[in-house]
Amino acid sequence: MKRKTLIMGLIGLIILQPINVQAADCANGAGTEIKGNDHGTYCVSKVGMNWWSAHAWCDAIGMKLAPLSECECRDESKCDMTKQCPNLYNTGSVWAWQSTISGSILAYDVSLHSGDVKEGRHTNSNSAFCMP
Repeated sequence: MKRKTLIMGLIGLIILQPINVQAADCANGAGTEIKGNDHGTYCVSKVGMNWWSAHAWCDAIGMKLAPLSECECRDESKCDMTKQCPNLYNTGSVWAWQSTISGSILAYDVSLHSGDVKEGRHTNSNSAFCMP
């Protein structure tokens, strides 16, 4: 009888343990998860890198570098439509690489704070901006 009670008690303790239903941390802690104002959940690297490395970083965590089209807002009531990148405006504090290229030597990057968009590809200080 004592053995049954002990086994039932152990089973009860196991069942009562909190179950982690959330996804693992973004890139095992090397990134920060952000949510768009209108849609999307993204992983942003905590370390700055160049555009080519950003592609590789996203690939290494099983994601892809997000295109500039992720800036679009589908529900204007959720976004500040005066911003160049309304879906990502005020979701973070870094400049982040986008996969979209401009011409043969430039790519777009977005300020997750101001919602501004610019062209570049020669800086090593932007974060990778990844999506599933």
